[in-house]
Amino acid sequence: MGITLVLGGTKTGKTSFAEKRAHTISKELSLPVYYLATALLIDHEMEDRINRHRESRSRDWITVEEPHNPSAELERLDNCVVILDCLTLLMTNIIFRLGEECPKEEAKKAVFKELDNIISSVINKDISLIIISNQVENGLVSEHKWARMFQDIAGMSHQKLAEACENVYMLNAGLPLKLK
Repeated sequence: MGITLVLGGTKTGKTSFAEKRAHTISKELSLPVYYLATALLIDHEMEDRINRHRESRSRDWITVEEPHNPSAELERLDNCVVILDCLTLLMTNIIFRLGEECPKEEAKKAVFKELDNIISSVINKDISLIIISNQVENGLVSEHKWARMFQDIAGMSHQKLAEACENVYMLNAGLPLKLK
């Protein structure tokens, strides 16, 4: 069924778009929806975000919170629709586990390994995977080393994923633009 990448800045409507798309595919094909959430509960603001996302989901969907290794969860699934929310939080989790002083190439290698695992885990399966990701590489180049590394890896990750995707959408002001 394939992979769809949904890109956009903060609060551009990525999640709503992905959820509507998942709902449509689920109804058309009579498939269950799994929601792979990558957020970690690290402060009150993040707790509020997580709660808002939980409340917006259909009660019929199966939520799996997997902040570090969603590919392992994808390996066990088939005949379903999956929303992975979100790639940039997953990247943050992977890179933070390596430590703030982790060299850029090591961080990129770790992120790409999980991306490769995600892609390979849905190939030859009846899974429609929708990946949500923040387009952080479109902003100003940060003055902070870690943020520059993160922007670079995000941009390279989006390129890598876009190659493997059947569909790529960019959201701006709640409006989707189909790129592929």
